Amino acid sequence: MWELNTPVPANQTTMDSDAGIFLRRELPNAAGFDGEVADIMMHCYQIPFCLNTARLGYDTPIDAFCMTPNIPRPRSRGQLYLTSKDPKVKPALDFKYFTDPEGYDAATIVAGLRAAREVAKQEPFKHWIKREVAPGPNVNTDEELSEYGRKVAHTVYHPAGTTKMGDVEKDEMAVVDSQLRIRGLKGARIADAGVFPAMTTINPMLTVLGIGERAAEMIAEEAGWRRRDRPVRAYHL
Repeated sequence: MWELNTPVPANQTTMDSDAGIFLRRELPNAAGFDGEVADIMMHCYQIPFCLNTARLGYDTPIDAFCMTPNIPRPRSRGQLYLTSKDPKVKPALDFKYFTDPEGYDAATIVAGLRAAREVAKQEPFKHWIKREVAPGPNVNTDEELSEYGRKVAHTVYHPAGTTKMGDVEKDEMAVVDSQLRIRGLKGARIADAGVFPAMTTINPMLTVLGIGERAAEMIAEEAGWRRRDRPVRAYHL
């Protein structure tokens, strides 16, 4: 978070976070299958995003700009616990942040914080900035940045993969098959972010819509509906 030397001009934002940054930190296919997919995502805010910095004692300037590095495809794995046989009782969820054995998540948040600082040094940001508020100019080493990142990290409210798709005959953790059918149940499918076998790099809403559309097609096909090919039209603007 940076304090600005002048207010953001009026009518410059529609939702306070109008831009995103996607970066690739690792070498291509470092995870064996992910090519050059971005592994850092940042939201850019034209307001002081201070939910977690304020509770740590940081200032909250009136005029501020923020970049919030995210780990879109974390390698730490959480756990979902059933706490009752009563389906009305909510389960317990432990995200287990920064617990992956290789330390990928911790290294990625540090890389994201460093990248945000580099972006802030460039125009047009540079001439707007008065000072860095958080993590602050005295937080510079990997260890210091990691400690800060762990303290301010929180969910971005897109949990996924709790009922993953897979080969239900071979993978005991797979809940649904390639047709979204639930293992052991007839006439029931799951069509939401729970079926992700791996996290998406971007916020999952578009992918969830695609899953919903495909689920509707599969259900209709079982009822006898057949897709009709339609011509593709090119529109020139």
